[in-house]
Amino acid sequence: MVYTRVEGFIENAVKKRYIPGAVLAIANREEMIYCKAFGTAHSEKQIAMTEDTLFDCASLTKVVATAASIFKLLEAGQLDLDDAISYYFPELAFFHAGVTVRHLLTHTSGFQSEIKFYREPVSYNEVVERIASISTRKPIDSAVIYSDVNYILLGIIIEKITNESLDRFANINIFKPLKMVQTLFNPKNIAKESVAATEYRDYLQDYQWGEVHDENALHFGGVSGHAGLFSTAPDLIRFAQAFMKGKTSIFTEKTKRLSKQSFSKKHDEQRGLGWQLYSQPSFSGQYLQDGFGHTGFTGTSIWVSDGQELAIVLLTNRVHFGRVCQIQRLRRIVHNLIALDHVNK
Repeated sequence: MVYTRVEGFIENAVKKRYIPGAVLAIANREEMIYCKAFGTAHSEKQIAMTEDTLFDCASLTKVVATAASIFKLLEAGQLDLDDAISYYFPELAFFHAGVTVRHLLTHTSGFQSEIKFYREPVSYNEVVERIASISTRKPIDSAVIYSDVNYILLGIIIEKITNESLDRFANINIFKPLKMVQTLFNPKNIAKESVAATEYRDYLQDYQWGEVHDENALHFGGVSGHAGLFSTAPDLIRFAQAFMKGKTSIFTEKTKRLSKQSFSKKHDEQRGLGWQLYSQPSFSGQYLQDGFGHTGFTGTSIWVSDGQELAIVLLTNRVHFGRVCQIQRLRRIVHNLIALDHVNK
């Protein structure tokens, strides 16, 4: 399929230096119907973006690695969504007795958006103890507070249950079964030319390239429940398709349906299990209001519409030019143009 209008829009965004480059992939339930690369993976070195360029997924890690792993444990009977987090770590009972796995997944736990563990500094092995000391958490389900703390803790819970590292468990149970062969944490053995560079770092006197952009994930050795995953557009399309209604998948239809159910109906922001659902403001655009997805700070996103049988993966390295790009506007326009052209085909 040809998506001329959206191609022109992305090419113009690259020309005007809103973003250095992008990879756009589009699929229906059964196959990827479009994939194209634009611009550069590294602007100064003029390394061209390719369809298989590896991107720092940032917070896409939350759903692709962490929430997905939770679903497999749920299906295996190794976890219950209403398990209190103190069931796994009794030291959390004093301040956080009522917080459950479900609250972490849906960002309704009341935990603050982040803790700068890398500045304190708190090692990965000390994270639970540090969270146990938080006495200022807001009341459970009083608001949707998008929080890295939730997913850092979920990653640790997965490791507690499985006795395996998050990256190993996700690779065996999610990535390999879905044939996501270019999805991994810590791509140290992959040529940098295959990876999209992210932000210029003063402490490096260079661009961050081939290691995770998120400071906490970097501090934790590149693996965390909230960030650290690297992947490609074709791999992420496979993941998106795995949650489409009626698609043969490693997840049951009941799990897929549950994950896309709103658990925050009384709030303005609608959240499923891991997935962000349509609510204002949204990055989905005005023509894809029936879907689910997620974003990553580095410039990555997934949006899926079961109703239109459409999955869209847009990967950019927008932080390569700094943090001023209006990435949500760019995502909305891309999604709008795709939805309009998709309907007309």
